[in-house]
Amino acid sequence: MHKCWLTSPCAFITVRQTISTPVELQRWFNLAVHDVSSPVVSLSRMDLSKVKWPAAVPAMNRVRFIDLSRCKLKEVPAALKSCSGLVWLSLHRNPINQLPDWLSPAGALPALIYLDVSFTNISTLPVSFSRLATLRASDCDQLGQHYKIHADSVDPNELMTYIKGCAEGEMQALSQVTGTFLGSANVGKSIILECMTEPPPGFFERNEMKEHRARTRYPIISPHVHKPDGTAALLHVLFTDPPGTVTCFHTVIGCVYK
Repeated sequence: MHKCWLTSPCAFITVRQTISTPVELQRWFNLAVHDVSSPVVSLSRMDLSKVKWPAAVPAMNRVRFIDLSRCKLKEVPAALKSCSGLVWLSLHRNPINQLPDWLSPAGALPALIYLDVSFTNISTLPVSFSRLATLRASDCDQLGQHYKIHADSVDPNELMTYIKGCAEGEMQALSQVTGTFLGSANVGKSIILECMTEPPPGFFERNEMKEHRARTRYPIISPHVHKPDGTAALLHVLFTDPPGTVTCFHTVIGCVYK
């Protein structure tokens, strides 16, 4: 079926190809590139939860806009990697838990500028989304609070501003950090906690540690390193002794950001 559709975010009218049945979908999978009638495709509201996507779909090479909203998808179809020229993608209202690394302009979709993952079950957003022009991720209940507060803002540009700031290495305030300290007895776990929770002393004050443990003042934590595969990098903590000596060692801290 074909309909006229005002595409977004571009301001021009084009013909949309709507696929609504398994027979139409299979026929589209088998199309050659030159047989594709429209670069704008909608599978919205079609149940794709049990569809076996081919590894590659030649017809997708010509697709520029694709609507996969409300399709009961639990994961992003790998066949979308065939859409090297994809500009606009909606995954709105799907029970997707995780976004693949290739789903970004830095991955398999170099032309992608608009992405909607609102009302999904994702818990995080990759820094590579900073290359998008528009990102929608509102009403994602599992999304980390430091993303969600921006994603649900009335300002539609606030989330992209935050993501771009993260990509540039800007420091962001956290509402809560849960830390797990690992190590043998008497290696300084308690003093680490004191250093991280005690406020710094005022101009005329001294911050005396309990039991006169003044050898450790304030930890300096190196920036978190993002890894594309989603594994968290270790946080390295540098501790300095009082003036005259400097001691450097590393402690593993498992942190959950909320």
